[in-house]
Amino acid sequence: MDSNSGEQKAGFIYPPNAIPLSTASEWTKAWRNRTSVEEINGFFIPMTDIVEAQTELGVSNMRGYMGIDSTGTHHLLLVGVDAKGNDMIDESKGQFVYDYTKPCPQQCGDGNVLNGGE
Repeated sequence: MDSNSGEQKAGFIYPPNAIPLSTASEWTKAWRNRTSVEEINGFFIPMTDIVEAQTELGVSNMRGYMGIDSTGTHHLLLVGVDAKGNDMIDESKGQFVYDYTKPCPQQCGDGNVLNGGE
């Protein structure tokens, strides 16, 4: 998905690599309901996803969720997690779901023992 930098949807201005919670919900549901096993070895995660999520007020950790968009592309969605272990996904409080990840295969870099390209 392309960056939403400065886009306003549902009254919220999204950070550059954030996606609407409704989109994240659709993608994670598609992942949970998938009927085949995908050959995903990992994900390329832009540092901006991590930086944007960790700068939200109250973030202690992060959690990743698997998702599949309507084109069948796989995503790793990142959310901030509070000190109690709860996802921080309330857009009205400036808590967003971040994604600009790219799956491997496709974005694997040079072959190595982790990505199957020994």
